[in-house]
Amino acid sequence: MDEDRIRKWLHDLNNRVGMVLANAELLQLENLSPKARERTKLIEEKTIEIRQIIRDIGDHLFE
Repeated sequence: MDEDRIRKWLHDLNNRVGMVLANAELLQLENLSPKARERTKLIEEKTIEIRQIIRDIGDHLFE
């Protein structure tokens, strides 16, 4: 297993998840319908869960 390569993949994946999270947070500042606001909140919540999964994988692989 090439640890440096896996670390880079996890880092790159986390960066992309961060972009989704940032955009979901920005959308919540817009004047959205209640349904759209609910959807952006769900995107934010699930993105935070994905970020934690990425951290858990990294912790498991590199303990």
